[in-house]
Amino acid sequence: MFRWLLLIVLAVAVVLGLMVGMLNPQQVLVDLFFYSGTLPLGAVMLLCFIAGMIVALFMDALRRLMRLTKRSSE
Repeated sequence: MFRWLLLIVLAVAVVLGLMVGMLNPQQVLVDLFFYSGTLPLGAVMLLCFIAGMIVALFMDALRRLMRLTKRSSE
């Protein structure tokens, strides 16, 4: 049951991602330390979402690690 729910959520996320990409084809200027150029707005939004997810996962892992070290020291 959980696998089907995960598959449905993944399919909805893919469809929404494709919609965002297709509805935002405008080119935007991206100027980072290591890259400078133009990309479609949908791709920039997707990259920002992925970067935010990575930061959130890192912060969660750090919080769990701190909680685990606190428990083991007690």
